[in-house]
Amino acid sequence: MKAAHVLWTALLLYGFLATAAAQDKPLLTDDQARDVAGSAVRSEYPEPCYSTYRDERLENLVLSVRKNPIVGNQINNSVYFYRVASDVCDYVLEEGGKPVLHTQATMDCCEYGTVAIDRVTGKSFWFGGNRKRADVFKEFAHDEQLTPDSSKPILFTALYQELVWGSTKESDIQSLGQLRDLVQSNFRSAYSPYERDTEWERMFKMWWRQFRSQTTNVKLETTYETATNGTLVRGYCFSGFELTIPRSDPPPKGTAKLLQWALLVKPDGTVEEQPLKVIYSHR
Repeated sequence: MKAAHVLWTALLLYGFLATAAAQDKPLLTDDQARDVAGSAVRSEYPEPCYSTYRDERLENLVLSVRKNPIVGNQINNSVYFYRVASDVCDYVLEEGGKPVLHTQATMDCCEYGTVAIDRVTGKSFWFGGNRKRADVFKEFAHDEQLTPDSSKPILFTALYQELVWGSTKESDIQSLGQLRDLVQSNFRSAYSPYERDTEWERMFKMWWRQFRSQTTNVKLETTYETATNGTLVRGYCFSGFELTIPRSDPPPKGTAKLLQWALLVKPDGTVEEQPLKVIYSHR
């Protein structure tokens, strides 16, 4: 019994020391976090270097939905976000026993998504590549203790949309003007690639006129409904014609649609996507 007590005490002491050591461990610097972000992408897309663009707006958004926005007497800014791209960057290789500076330039090539870096643990969360972004978000929200900001989880939903869907511009339509701009831009690229003519105008006006006549009761706004296991968030998004680079000649592929999306946001930070509902669809 005495030996077991000594062992238990030793384990408790070890755990206390390990926790203290973790708390005293310095946070990753900006440069170190950029290296971790590059390593995450390199595992799937091996490049000598990447361009990384820090997104402090996302960092502030995360702070707004954390359980512990303050640690001790400091703001808990333990997560950095980087958009990783293949652009122009410098790297060093050893040649003939000497370090030689090289420059990589790949213009208009590749966007690899967003990588979040936990500055305490060094763990990366890559919202891109072959990963399912919804699964990455679930792990990220759990590890970073992110929860809905209220019964109307506006900020939490915006964070999910940006990290999982990639943008809030097309996935959160709030007005007819915003929708009209999206549809108009899509029709221009689909029917008159590189603005060779104005054929797109006729097709767009026809689509818009029919849309307005058939959807008079649609209110383009995000709604929040209390459910038994969370909050059901509904909003609208636009799905246009499939565009290629370089643009191909008409007819374009796909169909221009106004869709309604729905997310079940649970109190523990998990999100369940509901099936999309077609509000209007026409070529």
